[in-house]
Amino acid sequence: MTGPDAMTDDHLSLQGQFLIAMPGLSGEPFEHSVVYVCQHDENHAMGLILNQPINGLNFGKMIRELGIDSGDRAPSLQKIFRGGPVQNDRGFVLHSLDYQIDNITVELGGPFQEGQDGEETGMGLTASRDILVDLSSGSGPARSVIALGYAGWGPGQLENELSANAWLVAPASQELIFLSEPEQLWSAALATLGVEPGHLSGVAGRA
Repeated sequence: MTGPDAMTDDHLSLQGQFLIAMPGLSGEPFEHSVVYVCQHDENHAMGLILNQPINGLNFGKMIRELGIDSGDRAPSLQKIFRGGPVQNDRGFVLHSLDYQIDNITVELGGPFQEGQDGEETGMGLTASRDILVDLSSGSGPARSVIALGYAGWGPGQLENELSANAWLVAPASQELIFLSEPEQLWSAALATLGVEPGHLSGVAGRA
């Protein structure tokens, strides 16, 4: 995968950034959504919606339904998110890079590659039952978002939506990706651009 600022044939990748749905993008699944862009090149884009928890589903219930034994650990109440309309029966875990599975975890580019004391703070994406098993046993990543399905765009589709003012682009941060109250992510992401939700309209320009 290319980094978020990579250019290929005048193509600007938004990988590692947020897409914030504009008010004109109404109806499910994207109304008031915030999407973390996991991959974006001239052929397609893929991301995860991070602010749509699935009612009635948490990690403890998910692993029970998958037949994963958590041993003596108390079942986790971590929220599970609706990541997008594509392959919504498949799980994707966006997580801190203190955890990786060789040849499975994809390291994602982002604007926050180094933290305090030089620690690595990039993001990983893993779509494997193994990470769920490790999370259930306490040996998974320190921070994670679990989503079912993803948002996908074909060649030029996301660019067309951006031109039509369907999305604002904003810098991503781990603070927002792992926000404890994800229902507030839309307004919090807008705030990074200095935008008040009440000042938006369906025809506002792109940031």
